[in-house]
Amino acid sequence: MKTKYKKENIPLYIASAIVGLCIILVAGFAIAMTVVYYSGHEITGDQTANNINVMLTRPDNWEKIQTGKIFLTPEDFALIDGSTATIPITAELARQFCDASDEEVESYVDHKTTHYAYINLICTYGDPEHYSDYAWSGNQAQKNLIFVTEPSEDELEAARSEGVTLDVTPVALDGFVFITHKDNPVDSLTVEQVQQIYSGRITNWKEVGGNDQKIIPYQRERNSGSQTAMEQLVMKGIPLMEPTEGYSIATGMGMLIEKIAEYENRENSLGYTYYYYINNLYKSDDIKVLKINGVSPDNENLISGAYPFSTAYYMVMADGETDSQTAKMRELRDYLLTDEGQEIIKMAGYCPAVRE
Repeated sequence: MKTKYKKENIPLYIASAIVGLCIILVAGFAIAMTVVYYSGHEITGDQTANNINVMLTRPDNWEKIQTGKIFLTPEDFALIDGSTATIPITAELARQFCDASDEEVESYVDHKTTHYAYINLICTYGDPEHYSDYAWSGNQAQKNLIFVTEPSEDELEAARSEGVTLDVTPVALDGFVFITHKDNPVDSLTVEQVQQIYSGRITNWKEVGGNDQKIIPYQRERNSGSQTAMEQLVMKGIPLMEPTEGYSIATGMGMLIEKIAEYENRENSLGYTYYYYINNLYKSDDIKVLKINGVSPDNENLISGAYPFSTAYYMVMADGETDSQTAKMRELRDYLLTDEGQEIIKMAGYCPAVRE
């Protein structure tokens, strides 16, 4: 039966339709742009996507390192997941074992970002029906090896709930770093100063040798790799302050924003990321890395442990599993700890975890 509209109601109906269409268009635009806002001001767009060619391009000194000690097929790469910051590891494996060109290598990489990678791994061996209890199900996939930062408490609890024991092995070293605008006169902070800033006890740059300006300390979202490092490596039980000026995040279908692009380039801003990331995956001439206790996060200081916030990227698997796919990924895990495997990690631009 056809629905009839009274003549006097037609303009209201049309107006409602127009309003509805506008809402849909605005929402669609927000989803497409995946933009982060800070206090109503646009900070960045999809910075990682804009720099993807940087992180997937082989270095000028590239050479084939692997000598046939193990074999990987293109199909094996579907079993690998990870964080944004470890995409170059998987990309280098594709070049070494599948002769992938720089144009082809992206098709081998399926990194869902840190939290989704952990949940994919856990639910591969736990109950896949529980996936939506931990993360948005649109990113669900079977994964047997992930390249990530250390697990958060939420991820460890998910593993316990699913009866999965995580086997966590360092594969590369990195520095967890603090960044600010290049024009900020402060070049170094102490560990205690960082903790006091992020617990709300220090609020002005003049308290740490800078200008008389309010510090705007940015944070990341819960369960992102850098937020977990901030909580566990830096704060070590000291409660993080609530952001003094909150986030408003416009994002797409469950996409997790895994980038350091939350930082507005002003002298009084402060944020954190990984040294490899800021130097290789998202470069900015307006950002500088602060020393901690006067120590820079170069490879020598990472290896010696002189840099206070030395950390690692890990190869994480389910312990005790014996199926063929897990066995294949365990073979890769063990290979990457050999001299030859660590040379591949170096070729990908990371500091090796196994000392020479």
